[in-house]
Amino acid sequence: MLVFALKLKWLPTSGWIGSRAGWATVVMPVLTLMLPPFAYIARLSRGSIIEVIRSDYVRTARAKGLKEKVVITKHVLKGALLPVVTYLGPAFAGIVTGSVVIERIFDIPGIGKIFVQSAFNRDYTVIMGDVILYSLILISANFLVDILYGFLDPRISYK
Repeated sequence: MLVFALKLKWLPTSGWIGSRAGWATVVMPVLTLMLPPFAYIARLSRGSIIEVIRSDYVRTARAKGLKEKVVITKHVLKGALLPVVTYLGPAFAGIVTGSVVIERIFDIPGIGKIFVQSAFNRDYTVIMGDVILYSLILISANFLVDILYGFLDPRISYK
């Protein structure tokens, strides 16, 4: 905020899409929520791809004479995505629950703002409702990760 909004005056400090600034209000909150998980996903993807490229089944696919594009898309990426998908379930829930702070800092109307205000007002019913909602988001994200496992790895099957 200090650099982009106050010093350079490129972006607004707060507000949401409905204000005069429009979509420019979305840039800083999205970058704030996105950059830490993005960096971790990039590191995780790189390590996983390097590990899968060195595996026997990739060597076998290349020995069969498959094109490099087919080897990368069908074998390497499919195998390398498992750790990334594993991280994305809890990361998504962390981003959603971390948005409480971002909503407060950037003055964005949302569930996080209601959660903080109800904590100040000691409105325990609203707090419990928000916690249940965040729990449902976490459970849904982990369920989606489990379903994606079945598509990415043929050895995993649900009966």
